[in-house]
Amino acid sequence: MAEREMVGTFLYLPMERVHHGRGAVTKLAGEADRLGAERVLVVTSPSIVRATDAIARLQAQLGSRLVHVFDGVRPHVPYSCLQPGLDAVYEWGPDLLVSVGGGSCVDAARALALSAGEDLRDVTGLAAFRAQFAPPHTTTIPATSGRALPHIAVPTTLSAAEFANAGAVTSEARHVKDLLIADELTPRVVILDPELAVQTPLSVWSSTGMRALDHAVESVYSPNGGPVSDTLSLAAIRDLAAALRAAYADPADIAARERAQVAAWMSYFGEMNLTLGLSHAIGHQLGARFGMQHGLTSCIVLPHVMRFLAPVVRDRLALVAGALGVEAGSRDTQGAAEAAAAAVEQLVRDLGLPSRLHEVGVTSADFPELADAVLADLVVAGSPRPVTKEQVVEILGSAS
Repeated sequence: MAEREMVGTFLYLPMERVHHGRGAVTKLAGEADRLGAERVLVVTSPSIVRATDAIARLQAQLGSRLVHVFDGVRPHVPYSCLQPGLDAVYEWGPDLLVSVGGGSCVDAARALALSAGEDLRDVTGLAAFRAQFAPPHTTTIPATSGRALPHIAVPTTLSAAEFANAGAVTSEARHVKDLLIADELTPRVVILDPELAVQTPLSVWSSTGMRALDHAVESVYSPNGGPVSDTLSLAAIRDLAAALRAAYADPADIAARERAQVAAWMSYFGEMNLTLGLSHAIGHQLGARFGMQHGLTSCIVLPHVMRFLAPVVRDRLALVAGALGVEAGSRDTQGAAEAAAAAVEQLVRDLGLPSRLHEVGVTSADFPELADAVLADLVVAGSPRPVTKEQVVEILGSAS
């Protein structure tokens, strides 16, 4: 693995506060006051409205300031689901957006905030702001006006999307995810309340937890990592593995949910300082093309990516093995790398999650086109080992 730079620089996003712990949602009213919000629009999904009391809890905090609930967010945020939300933004004139739900709700709020800030009436205009990647290493990120609506995120899954300055929307015509990247898209406040999170179905909780684990693992072996991201990512791996197993054993364990929320936060702390890699690139394209939840892509793909990368990141994977409770002291680095991949596979099995592409309807006939899309994905440039189309196909084959 290439040595990291001798002089490091750590960039902070303009996130002002994170409230965490039981009852954290009670901080929402004070944060709305602090931000001067008089009209709040909530961005969420049908399942949150149907199956949880989250909206009632937000209403109790915001009172008459909650002017509208847009509940049309769909997985992977296709452009088509955003247009009714943008119409609602112009109809109700909010000065603050509050997202509640999973990563798609957070990303939808980002997209609506940016659309409003750029005076877009048609969400397809967001395509002009998508980051563009020209292999092997050229990325172009269009400038924004800086007028995006402020956003408070109240996540109920472990995707950690709320801790980023980037979000994704899916083009149904092009079958790709468009990444929107700008510091102004960072939520101003994040509220992690395990009493809301305990209402999230266990399958969603566990799979999004695996996505957070994927963040942490790819951070550890990122060529652009550093001491802060290394320390927090390894702690995230350790705590996620324990907390996910505890929640699987007892879905009502609020303490386990809280521990996992903080671990997911650690898994994505400072991601703007590095580039996630090949597992995420493959996951993006599986999500865009097959509608797979990103956590499931991590369950299936991450161990095989780890094995592919082992020749150049063995020492880093030895650290991952240790964080997963695998005694690596008696192994060489190759053995420790294999142990790390096997430990991820064991965790997937322990959580009762899919581990093979054929289980989710992806076949070898899909691999060549999928590999082309992976190589055009922005984050593939973060892979510590260069990858060819043939090698992506081999990785997919090993995961099938």
